[in-house]
Amino acid sequence: MMDVASYCGVDAVKLQKRDVKSYLSLEQYNRIYDNPNSFGLTYGEHREYLELNLEEHIELKEYASSLGIDYFVSVWDAESVKQMLDLDIDILKIPSACITDSKLLSALKDAKVPVMASVGMSTIEEIDFLVNELSAIEDLYLFQCTSTYPCSFDNLNLSVIGMLKKRYQDKVKGIGFSGHHLGIAMDVAAVAMGAEIIERHFTLDRTQKGTDHAASLEPDGMRRLVRDIRAFEKAKGTCEKKRLDCELSAWKKLRRTKE
Repeated sequence: MMDVASYCGVDAVKLQKRDVKSYLSLEQYNRIYDNPNSFGLTYGEHREYLELNLEEHIELKEYASSLGIDYFVSVWDAESVKQMLDLDIDILKIPSACITDSKLLSALKDAKVPVMASVGMSTIEEIDFLVNELSAIEDLYLFQCTSTYPCSFDNLNLSVIGMLKKRYQDKVKGIGFSGHHLGIAMDVAAVAMGAEIIERHFTLDRTQKGTDHAASLEPDGMRRLVRDIRAFEKAKGTCEKKRLDCELSAWKKLRRTKE
């Protein structure tokens, strides 16, 4: 997957880390997980099956480096924060579910790496809390996000991107967009509305077993997304209006005089 993602032109890949037994209560861990997407009898067994161990994270980080792309990790609990910092992971991300987890935020307070946070299912007061708790983080990024899979266009609320930029302009390094919608047009729209980083789920096959695949991009979709964002970056230009060199021929031929 990392080879294919790199070929598509992405700048980074992100995986996840949970210390399952500290993240889940005993009741949650032992709950019978009767689901067609389950990889275990209980929810805890299901989550354990999906986890990468520390050696695998080290190997994947090194492989990402060999491809020339960044490797970062969503951390779901304080123990995972500690483990990923010990592995010198370059960037850490807080999932929407965890932005009010005081234990996790406390573990991140003194991190010397960039920290990103999705703000799905959050109130503005909860985002204020997050930003204040992590005020010592030099490179803090917020991602507008709607936590439903897949997300309909009318629930994306892209205008929040501009609001976050204005409200936290002196407190965060930048604003991104984490999308769980279908297609790629809304990601380009998010960039046009000020998003500086785009995050999308990625899969080699949307029909695979698992709850995230249906809201993920396959390789051709990811390739086209990167292509379209790069095209927009070129087309955006500047606020300066002037006659361009490429217009000189048409200007000489078509411009009418003032007389």
